[in-house]
Amino acid sequence: MEKTGFKIIEGSLLIDPQDACGVFVSAEATETRLMGVVGVHVERDRSGTPFHQFFYIDTEEYGLDDYQSLMDPAPEAVEKKKAELFGALGGVWKSITEKEYLFLVKYYAQLNKRQNLPLPEGIDEYAAILETDFTLSSKEKSALWEKISVKIHNDYELINYFIMRLVARDNDLVVYLSLPGSSIMPINTKSPGTLLRNEVIKGDNYDESSSKHTYTCISLMDLEKTYQLAESEITLSEGKVTGFRVRSSMPISTWEASLILNRPEYIIHGTLEGNTDGFKETVFSVFSTVTESAYDFGSLFMVFRKNNSHVKKKIYRLDHDTLGIVCLLNNNEIVFAGSDPTEIEAIEMSIATAIAVNGMNLKTAGGYKFPEPTLVRFVDSDFDSFNDFLDYLQSFQE
Repeated sequence: MEKTGFKIIEGSLLIDPQDACGVFVSAEATETRLMGVVGVHVERDRSGTPFHQFFYIDTEEYGLDDYQSLMDPAPEAVEKKKAELFGALGGVWKSITEKEYLFLVKYYAQLNKRQNLPLPEGIDEYAAILETDFTLSSKEKSALWEKISVKIHNDYELINYFIMRLVARDNDLVVYLSLPGSSIMPINTKSPGTLLRNEVIKGDNYDESSSKHTYTCISLMDLEKTYQLAESEITLSEGKVTGFRVRSSMPISTWEASLILNRPEYIIHGTLEGNTDGFKETVFSVFSTVTESAYDFGSLFMVFRKNNSHVKKKIYRLDHDTLGIVCLLNNNEIVFAGSDPTEIEAIEMSIATAIAVNGMNLKTAGGYKFPEPTLVRFVDSDFDSFNDFLDYLQSFQE
């Protein structure tokens, strides 16, 4: 009998299961890369026990911004954690490979290092990822951006995302949104910034039937507490940017920026009757895209849109990703606020219906229209009663 020969074949594991807190099972990421943020959810198997990891990635400033994990959670606990951490991002989940998720975590953790920012707590559960020695090719990286970037539907959306990424100095996505060989002039700023508002105007010779379109853009940018207003020209072809140049740019004051961003605010004010202990759970059960912030006077809930469709509009505003605000005070006063009265009324009705099941009752005291955002003034004030705040505004006007 001939002697059988055996040889060792190297495995395909990208990272040691013990170091990685288990064997890789699956990964997914939010389709929000064009907005400059990405949520990543990973499931691993630790000796038969499910282990879930959640990474919040800010691709512009903070890199790996947050990390949390759950050991052997129920499926509903996983979904609740995803909504809690990533609900405000406004994007659907896309399946990604192990290599792609490892790349995202390591790539943006390097931003923490460059910016001298601390990594999130729990580093012992993801430290092995930061020590891996691999990267993605240009083709693989482009495929990843394609996977976790929303499909663009019109020229306005492409332009708004492009200028958003350009202002943030997000070179990966500037390249992704441009055709090779495009003439792109950078916006001359001292630091990366945030696009607060962008108005897109069709060029004088705009031809709907042509494959090439030129537009003028008026962009308001926030650059580390200073503001800049720029007029630019942008050219598109084949669903990509082929040219961008700044015609003029100038710094403006905080007051001038506030005038540009000013909008009316609609407010519904009332009180809650009954035991309000379950109010938070009710809000999170009604809206999947909501965040909570605690204050001395009570809690403030930001209700976000389920997607980022506001980027498709001729006039883009950063604050249009918010559907409305719900503020519950410790004295059981409740305030609904937003820029669209129809949407605010819908939020009020949804919550009123939901809390009634739990024995609470919403009693409306009045509705108001203010010429400018007013709830934020209450939040920044020393008042702990919105009713007293309204009386103050009334006396001030008198």
